[in-house]
Amino acid sequence: MNDNAFRAFRLGVAATFTAEPLAGVLRFWLAELGIGGDVDFAPYGQVFPSLLDPGGVLGRADAVAVLVRAQDLTAGSGSGSRSDGVDDGGLDRVDAVAADLAAAVRTSAKASGTPHLLMICPPSPEAGSDAHARLAAVLQEACVGDPGVQVLTSAEPYEVEEVHDAFADRIGNVPYTEPYFAALATALARRLHAMIAARPKVIVADCDGTLWDGVVGEDGPDGVTIGPDRLRVWHELSRQVAAGRLLCLASKNDEKDVREVFARHPGLPIGPDQITATRIGWDAKSRALRSLAAELNLGLDSFVFLDDSPVECAEVRAGCPEALTLRLPADPAEAARFLRHCWPLDHTAVTDADRARGRYYREQYRRDQAMREMSLTDFFATLDLSVTITPAGPEHAERVSQLARRTNQFNLSAERHPAGELHVVEVRDRFGDYGLVGLTAARTDGDTLRADAFLLSCRALGRGVEHRMLAHLGALAGERGLARVALAHRVTARNQPARDFLAGLPGAAAPADGDLRWHVLDADAAAAVVHVPAETAAPGSGTRAAAPASEAAPRADWERVEGIATRLTDVDAVLRALRTAAPAPVSAAVAVAATAVEAAVMRWWAEILDIPPASVDDGFFELGGHSLRLVQFMARVRAEYGVELPFETLYTTTFTVAEIARVIEEQQVAQAGNAELEELLEELEGLSDEEIEALLVRGES
Repeated sequence: MNDNAFRAFRLGVAATFTAEPLAGVLRFWLAELGIGGDVDFAPYGQVFPSLLDPGGVLGRADAVAVLVRAQDLTAGSGSGSRSDGVDDGGLDRVDAVAADLAAAVRTSAKASGTPHLLMICPPSPEAGSDAHARLAAVLQEACVGDPGVQVLTSAEPYEVEEVHDAFADRIGNVPYTEPYFAALATALARRLHAMIAARPKVIVADCDGTLWDGVVGEDGPDGVTIGPDRLRVWHELSRQVAAGRLLCLASKNDEKDVREVFARHPGLPIGPDQITATRIGWDAKSRALRSLAAELNLGLDSFVFLDDSPVECAEVRAGCPEALTLRLPADPAEAARFLRHCWPLDHTAVTDADRARGRYYREQYRRDQAMREMSLTDFFATLDLSVTITPAGPEHAERVSQLARRTNQFNLSAERHPAGELHVVEVRDRFGDYGLVGLTAARTDGDTLRADAFLLSCRALGRGVEHRMLAHLGALAGERGLARVALAHRVTARNQPARDFLAGLPGAAAPADGDLRWHVLDADAAAAVVHVPAETAAPGSGTRAAAPASEAAPRADWERVEGIATRLTDVDAVLRALRTAAPAPVSAAVAVAATAVEAAVMRWWAEILDIPPASVDDGFFELGGHSLRLVQFMARVRAEYGVELPFETLYTTTFTVAEIARVIEEQQVAQAGNAELEELLEELEGLSDEEIEALLVRGES
């Protein structure tokens, strides 16, 4: 989770309502995720100008969140006021505003190259839901397929009982309760994390105590149980498979016993045909993971390992520090909840390529079997490899962006936002269709065709596709009368396969430009490059040997992930953690309070102002209070005590703890007195004149 891209991270927020109450929880999540940075807010209500200003808060941000309500966007437009529903004409206005907003968000995301999250927030109860539903539908449709924009329509799975704060909305356009602002901030942080942080590609699950309760080697296939709660674990893993993640098994068991469990439970959400690979035996699980990584040709840093045993988890963390090893709770209900709140397993947009990934790797398994049965030369001769290279079109945009973000091993320049003349590479062979797996980005510079990006999915490596990509660039250069082809490349921790390819090419290195280097070769030489299979292994040999653990390997931040998935799964827990993490101690200040109301006021000020009052004579504005924080405080007073602070209090007092506590108590007494008077009048209305006269005589005596 602690990605280098997050250093000095700035999150820009714009909203159609007062959104500053998000700040505390957003900053809490930045700290919780180990991200050094802060949150900046665009001016109130200035969503469109902020999106279109490249030098403004959003233009300078590393990620952008835009929060909107339909009633705010259409206020004063003839489609109804903030508190009214909308008719058909009003819905037409919603369509128009939504189209403008989608265009502004997409333009901003493309211009800045930063992820943009668009949150459609719930309307006030009196506004109705028609405009909200229409806005959500139009924006989702308008932004589908745009890799730089995500649309979020709810704060799920972070639900709260009280969403709206009518009082704070009326006096300060602060529409939501503190818990719901916390829910919005948490959902926002979680989705942005999914958009920015690298996503794992492989889940490796243990069996005993993870997929079922019991030990199959001791209890037998009929003795293990998969109850309703354990079945929820299977459903969570099934969602991951459906979204394109590869599911593998690593278990210390006899393989026939594990297969028999699947055979005895044919209705499970995941069948044996959806398991990409297995390592079932008595070897160390760290060796099992390294063997799986070699077979799948994927880096261990794209693996998540799930096991309920602390001993097994410790062994894998020591042997495979790059993999994210997570200990599942022993209780199956808690294990399912853990998986629902495991942020690295979240998805953003799921593409057709994602859904087909499992099929690609099963086809690859058949290729490996064929390769073991013949020499490499014979294997490639019978592969019937078809490589199609065409200019990229709008229909390729989503996959191109995904490929640039996710490809690490064969990515010469590690360029995540390729620009220029883009060509896409699609591959198939007699075993199946790989899909769109490669990309080049080129531009003409004098007599040279410069390739700023040259990348290929790891599942297509080693078949000569990369050679055909270079030959295509050479042919392009020749057609345009250019003399040379130059390949941009950088040294990264993970692109050794790309650098190995470069080392085998003709040509020479050009002077470096910072960390960016260039490999230059004649256009004719590039066009003539062909793949010559290297017989590095005897026919019939197995998968590549697992690489040894490296002392310098990056270590997955499993403690943060486990902490969130176990401690921070609901809004109440988030707010408790936020208050516990507050830098200034509150208890000492509250101890000087003379009354319970003074203590409550001091506690709220400490939370709202981030500075606890030292005494009951400290003033709200002296401690850094301003109008927005005043609205938050007044809303808490109303929610807790049922009274509204008169606005004249601002001008007739110095707004100290003691003075405000006294006003609250006076308002409570006044309300109580009024209630008693109303009750007495109701009783008198039911009495006859004679009974009333008798009461008066008794009162005089």
